[in-house]
Amino acid sequence: MALHAILALVLLAPLACSGRGEAPNEVPVRVSLILRDAQNTPVLILEEAAGARMLPISIGAAEASSIAAEMHHERPARPNSHDFAARLITGLDGELLRVVVTEIHAGTFYAILVLGVGGKRIEIDARPSDAIATALRAGAPILVREQVFEEAGQPPADDADREAIAGAAPAGSSPATRAVEL
Repeated sequence: MALHAILALVLLAPLACSGRGEAPNEVPVRVSLILRDAQNTPVLILEEAAGARMLPISIGAAEASSIAAEMHHERPARPNSHDFAARLITGLDGELLRVVVTEIHAGTFYAILVLGVGGKRIEIDARPSDAIATALRAGAPILVREQVFEEAGQPPADDADREAIAGAAPAGSSPATRAVEL
């Protein structure tokens, strides 16, 4: 009987990552800040949760404003599309289990929303900015596949790197207020 239990654990262990947790090649990240690049394009900076690597992703102004508003707990008078998506998932008795930035191809990032609905796991293709804005509202983990960090990530940030990023914002702004100034 003990052999059957051990065999079951060994065979079922890979399935343990199909819930809220990350797969072995997925790195937990957090939204670090949003700034504008030299062309005035909003750039979302994801930072490795248990490390110092950063992943910059260019995003649209509307998505940047939506992410910044959620980070600062600002609620619009009427729901925007990311509020709507999070409410729709919940309203259909689903759960946003996690968001994963899956790949970069020809300079374009790709992501998925991993949903749990009716005992099934469903993956929905999405732009990273929309997926992240929705994840923030749902309190879901945000992950990046290791391959994406290898292809487009920035090396671990030291204090000088952080100062350089901070220098990209308008004078006098801090990382916390920079996102609101979009």
